[in-house]
Amino acid sequence: MILSSLRRHRKSLFVGMVAIFLIGIFVGLGGYLFTSADTSEAVAVVGPTKIPYMRFQVRANQYLDVLRNRGTDVTDALASEVRQGMLRDMIVDEILSQEAEKLGMRVTDMELAASIRSNPSFQREGAFDSVLYLTALRQVLRSSPEEYEREQRKTMLAAKLKQLLFQSAKLLPGEVADEYRRQKGSMKEFEKNQAALAQELERARALDIINFYLRQISGQMDVRSFLPERERGT
Repeated sequence: MILSSLRRHRKSLFVGMVAIFLIGIFVGLGGYLFTSADTSEAVAVVGPTKIPYMRFQVRANQYLDVLRNRGTDVTDALASEVRQGMLRDMIVDEILSQEAEKLGMRVTDMELAASIRSNPSFQREGAFDSVLYLTALRQVLRSSPEEYEREQRKTMLAAKLKQLLFQSAKLLPGEVADEYRRQKGSMKEFEKNQAALAQELERARALDIINFYLRQISGQMDVRSFLPERERGT
């Protein structure tokens, strides 16, 4: 039922990043496809795709550096939590991008270019700077333009599917009123709080839908994590 709904509404998608699972600073840092069957350099495998440990390291370390720069006490426990969450995010995006491809979704060259040009990390004085872009890829992200743009396209593809799942979480007007009455016991100040409650309920429903969808998909593909082995250097 969910799949048929996705196919029916996929043309109504609009491009936009839905930050449910993403906690990195730079967008587009998911896994890329290796041609080898060797998993010694992979931190995870999602179907035929390997997520490289080096790319995971870059993304996790960037986020931890931001926390430190904000004055956060990054303990070993917090660092471990961030790293586990980061890998989970990357796996989820890889799963969703693969499913989006199966549903016939695509990211056009124009959409990809617009996303890259609008990234503040690649702008100087509010405008895209190609030199800054190439420098950031080489020195910060440790990636080639080809690799980065391939991954950005996959991230945008996953975001399209997330957006579609969010759209399926829309509430009927009566549902918001019923929930407000259940929580408050009356309809006092309902109009004042209606929009905020609707947003909260839709987000909760969207997360339930996405989690259910992910459970369905993950049971049909090979998903493995090698994070403990990579962290031990094995």
